[in-house]
Parts: sequence; structure tokens; C-alpha cells
Amino acid sequence: MFNSFPSPVPRPSSTVLPLGRIGPALLAAALLLAGCGAGPVAKPAGTADVAYAGALQVVNDQFLGPAFEHATGNHYRGRGGGAFGVAHLIATGEIHPNVFESMGTGPIKLLEPKFTRWSVALAANPLVIAYSPRSRWAPEFQAIAHGKKPLADLFRIMEQPGFHLGRTNPQTDPQGQAFIFMMHLARGYLHLAPGTATRVLGGVNNPRQIFAEESILSHLQSGQLDASSAFLPEAIQRHLPYIRLPGRIDMGNPAYASLYRTQSLRLKNGTLVHGSPMVVYVTQITGTPDQATGLAYLRFLFSTTGKPLLRREGYLLVPPAIQGDQTAVPPSLRHLSAKG
Repeated sequence: MFNSFPSPVPRPSSTVLPLGRIGPALLAAALLLAGCGAGPVAKPAGTADVAYAGALQVVNDQFLGPAFEHATGNHYRGRGGGAFGVAHLIATGEIHPNVFESMGTGPIKLLEPKFTRWSVALAANPLVIAYSPRSRWAPEFQAIAHGKKPLADLFRIMEQPGFHLGRTNPQTDPQGQAFIFMMHLARGYLHLAPGTATRVLGGVNNPRQIFAEESILSHLQSGQLDASSAFLPEAIQRHLPYIRLPGRIDMGNPAYASLYRTQSLRLKNGTLVHGSPMVVYVTQITGTPDQATGLAYLRFLFSTTGKPLLRREGYLLVPPAIQGDQTAVPPSLRHLSAKG
């Protein structure tokens, strides 16, 4: 289904002699020689400190980060969570990343204009329903996935007593919001019975269904859940069986942006959020350490090395349109919007 590319080369390892075992005179001599050698002194490596929506954990920490380190000699550090929650940590100064990868532009807009004034679209993330092979409904899920049973059957199964569904927190995570929007869009598109979404969800903030984005698929893999909300790349990366959804309801097709926007949700803090395509947007966070290395990581994402890695891991690349103040975009990234 997707092109296959070689895995990134593992990061090189090194052995460092503890300073406590080097005599002061020898250490001074070594430093002197390092400064007076025939060749130029190597520039110290910087760190790309990447804060990301939790669904991007595998592709960042296992693939893009190591590949970036190997290609540039710089370091990579990543941390993830619900995108709105991560944006809040940045805004309050609890974390200081130099790159933020958000699901949608909503979390990034919370950081404007103090921390950033722009973002660039990277890849679309359609919703799928991942399911457990251990579930008693697994044979029916498989039949639906292969088109042998109608998709509407999926929603009837999720209503059943004893069915264990997992989804993420709609108060802090765009995926959690998108799942709710998807349920209501499916009602009309698949001609489901009135009240289907309410019966499946058991309330917007049903604590029996809500899990952290970083751990929800681990609960599915362990057999604690029958099915779970997931993005297509997550299901592919974790080798999970899944059911694709039509573009009109999967919240991942920019062509249906106006349809998605017909859905809305009032959060506990009073914010009204509207449906929007689940597209990864990236930006640089200003005023944080290692700005040059953060920018290098962003360039790497759009490079001839980074894009094939994303595609291989299930991401649907989209035209890299720039949102926000285009004059604030670093010169080395401004060409992206022109490429389309």
C-alpha cells in the first residue's frame, strides 16, 4: 500500500572516559591540543527538542529522531501528549521545546503570537478503528475491514453491552475531539439509528473509555479493549488490524474541511471547537535553546530523507501550505508553500 524504504541507520555509539579518571595536567594538555590542532575544532552538536502530539511518538522517537541524528550529528529529544495539553505546557513555561508538531492548527494558535506566528502543513492523519484480535467481535471486525459486511455493522457492535471502546480525552486532545465528530458524521452518512453516537460514547467525557494518547494502543494490544480510536499511521506502525473509514467521516481528508466544520464541541473551559482535518502542522518555538538545531529538524522533515520515512510509516503527505504570518517563517522554509 505504501512505498518501502530502508530503515534509518542506527545512531553511532561512543565511549567516553569519565573526567574523574583523567589527571588535571593531562586534561589541560588535551584541551590545549584540541584547540591548537591543524584542523578546525568541531562545532558542538545541538539538540532538536521536539514536543509532539502523542500519536506522533513512534515515528519521531523510533524513526525520524534517529535518522536526524545520523544525518546531521545533532541530538534529538522528544516528548508527547495531547496536543492542546502540550501547547499549555509550552505557554506556561513548563517545557521549552524548539519544535512543536501539532494535530491541527488549534493548539498552535494558542501559542500565537508570543511563541510562534506560523506553521506548515506536513501530513494528514485519517482516523481508523483499530481492533484487538483477542476481541470476541474480531471475526466480525475482520469481515467489515474486508468489505464482506457493511460498515454500519461496526457502530452497531460498538453499542453492545460489554463492549470495551477506547478513545482519547476530548478536553486536551484533537484526536479525542475528532472521534466524537466522526461519530456524529457517521450517523447521517451511514443512516444509523437515532442516538447511536450517544449509546456508543456513553457521554462525551465517559471515563471508562478515555485513555492517554501515548498509552491507549498499548491497552488495545494487551487485550483490555475490543477496539480503539487510532490514526492510520499508528495502526500501521504498531501492526494493528484496523477498519478504514470513508473520507467524509475519517476527519483526515482536507477536501472535506467544510463538512468537518459543521461539527462542534463545547469544552469544559467554555471553548467551542469545530471539526477540522487531522493534519500534522509543525512550527518552531521561539525564545528556546538551540534554535538553529530546531530549524534543522524542521528542514529534515521536508527533506528527501524525512518525507519517505513519513510515507513509509503510513502518513499521507499533503501540500506544505504555510498558515499564519508568512513573513515570520524562516527563509530556509519559505519555499515550501511555493512547492505545493
